[in-house]
Amino acid sequence: MCGIIALWDPTADAASRRFLAEEMSRRLVHRGPDGHGKWEPPGNDVPLVLAHRRLAIRGLGEQGAQPMQGDRGVLVYNGELFGAEALRDHLQATGVVLRGTSDTEILLRSLETWGMPGTLERVRGQFAFVWWDRIARKLYVARDRVGIRPVYLARAGERLAVVSEQKALLALSWVDATPSVAAMLRFLLMGRTDDVPGETLLAGIRSLPPGHWAVWDGDALRVERYHRFSTTPPPAAPRDVRKQLERAVAEQLVSDVPIGATVSGGLDSSTVALLADRERLQRDDATTLHLFAYHDRAAEQDERSFQEAVIRAIRSPHRVHWVSSSPEALRDGFESYLGYQEEPYGDVSSYAEKCLAQEAQRHGVKVLLSGLGGDEVFVGYPTFFGPLLLDVAKSGSLAALRDLVGIAPKVLGRPGAYWFPLLAAAYHALPARLRNAVSAARNTRGLRLPLSERWTGIVDAHRHWHPHDGAGNTNAALRGSIESWCIPRFLAHSDRMGLAHGVEGRVPLLDEGVIEAAFGIPPKDRVSRAGLKTGLRDAVADVLPPAVRDRAWKLGFHAPLTAYVAALEEPLRTGHAWVCEILNGGPAWENLAPDVRWRWGNLGAYLAWVRGESLPHAGRRTG
Repeated sequence: MCGIIALWDPTADAASRRFLAEEMSRRLVHRGPDGHGKWEPPGNDVPLVLAHRRLAIRGLGEQGAQPMQGDRGVLVYNGELFGAEALRDHLQATGVVLRGTSDTEILLRSLETWGMPGTLERVRGQFAFVWWDRIARKLYVARDRVGIRPVYLARAGERLAVVSEQKALLALSWVDATPSVAAMLRFLLMGRTDDVPGETLLAGIRSLPPGHWAVWDGDALRVERYHRFSTTPPPAAPRDVRKQLERAVAEQLVSDVPIGATVSGGLDSSTVALLADRERLQRDDATTLHLFAYHDRAAEQDERSFQEAVIRAIRSPHRVHWVSSSPEALRDGFESYLGYQEEPYGDVSSYAEKCLAQEAQRHGVKVLLSGLGGDEVFVGYPTFFGPLLLDVAKSGSLAALRDLVGIAPKVLGRPGAYWFPLLAAAYHALPARLRNAVSAARNTRGLRLPLSERWTGIVDAHRHWHPHDGAGNTNAALRGSIESWCIPRFLAHSDRMGLAHGVEGRVPLLDEGVIEAAFGIPPKDRVSRAGLKTGLRDAVADVLPPAVRDRAWKLGFHAPLTAYVAALEEPLRTGHAWVCEILNGGPAWENLAPDVRWRWGNLGAYLAWVRGESLPHAGRRTG
């Protein structure tokens, strides 16, 4: 992956713009340690600077260097195009001459050939880019369909900046880094910041939502959606899912540098690692596949037997790396973690991702495949019991209803919890806005917020949170998790923790073809006596070790929160005090449970970091 920067500022002279762009680029050096570049228009006839930090994955020579100039403009690009060979052939058939093999050039020539909407219809992959169209004299920005690669924007009057990480925007004095109280309350309530797509914790910074593009003409910024996953795709069977999974994994194995895969012991990462192994065997690939398995020494549950079952099933050349850490290690590196993390995370699992990326970097591995997204695409969370029961009931399948109710105690780890799917269905039958308000109200209980702040959070949830709209209860909920409360935060922290160590993450289960096939599985075929995610289990039943295939639930890359909060007592307590100051009051530290301490403390530590990076705007309150 890479880091991209675009700065449009007619209030500054060329030298000042150049200096600011260089400072913004310096703050993203970790995203692109293999090279950097900068472009300014000849004669500075427009107030624009483009800059790029490069992590070389494909097309390692100068052929992939950026910013890349074409016949009608300039491109800075972060990401990978998958299946780009067909696009290359199409371009060449129209007479386009390509100088190299990099997908950067393919994207640039596509933009010059088909324009922005036409290109976005054709490209597939994980990407974020800025394209200056010299002929139209417009600056275009785009983000992939799922939001795998980040794009942040800040605008003040006739000034605009576009970057890969928020920290680059904090180099600009005109960017308003005031904490947003509404967003702070969302994080305290839910442990996340993206229930309102596009908003961040800082008043003057926005995220370009997935599947959107924007155009800037120096006066107005227009944002448009170009893609949204359908909640009513054609029906799909396990063989259709398998076909898409195999294609996605095969495409994402393409790399000119060492590649690896994470192994958590669950269905998702195991599917990706084992399909990658099969593809490598078919290719007769003699390179080493690096397998990274995380196990926290302080974990309450031991996942190693499942991880080892997957590792034993790998037959292509591979090397295993066991990764662990400790609360004391995070305590000692907390300042660095905060700087890479940016917006806070609701638990400590993002630190496990950082440890995996750090170990990958140590072994020269620049690409890591993971199973991120499987729960949200294949109905893996207890959250989905409610919408799934409503859809299964509508289908008339008594067997599926029996299975759904019957697996609840096993999935939840709560004996006798057969009632849960019924209660969840009653909750999900509520109107969407009311559901959001109920969720917020339910989550105020342990926070010990003043009544006024609780009510503010509940009203905000009702008015502004993503409604999880669409036909079909289950697919609407799944799409909602991709667009708002779940996938955005997972992708953000996967991106930050990986790129902190120059490692590109790839997520085959969030390939658009996989998503469309998974959404096409009939509701009655998404559950069985083995548990949820039956659509995935059936598609790869012959690939997974039985012990993994038949698991009802797993922890993921688990880091025990209580131990970490205890080790981080001092910085988290300081962060809690800073949040209380911004909110003009708050609960006593001693009255908070460990998970709530983490939310308050981590939020405050992040905001204190922002204050240090961007002094002019820190500490002011905004609604």
